[in-house]
Amino acid sequence: MKRLISLAFLFVFAGCNDDFTDYGYVSFYVEPDSTMYSNLNLGARGWEYFEGGYRGVVVFRNSAEEFRAYERSCTLEDCHGRLEVDEASNVTIHGPKCGSNFLGYDGSPLSGSKAKRMLYSYCTFYDGERLWVNNCK
Repeated sequence: MKRLISLAFLFVFAGCNDDFTDYGYVSFYVEPDSTMYSNLNLGARGWEYFEGGYRGVVVFRNSAEEFRAYERSCTLEDCHGRLEVDEASNVTIHGPKCGSNFLGYDGSPLSGSKAKRMLYSYCTFYDGERLWVNNCK
């Protein structure tokens, strides 16, 4: 019986915590209207993956001039795995390993997600030709 209680305790408290964020150094630019980034050319529902950060960066195009960039790590401690864009909607980001979904427009967790914190955002600056993505200061 003691062993069963210890095992149950381990499963309950060995889960993911919602007070942890993995992110890394990012500093790059792209020309989002080039043919190299065809997904970003889809307008307000465009997105593209990039190397950098801790587990990669996903950039969303919210409008012709507005971009958002997020770390592809879930905001739950010990929930390893890379976040992926839901290609059916092109609006949400899901973490199959952390049981969470996030809105691509602002990085907020959707209802029912285990994660309660927003995704880590990288700063973006678009000059009309180049999109600059880096860590916020």
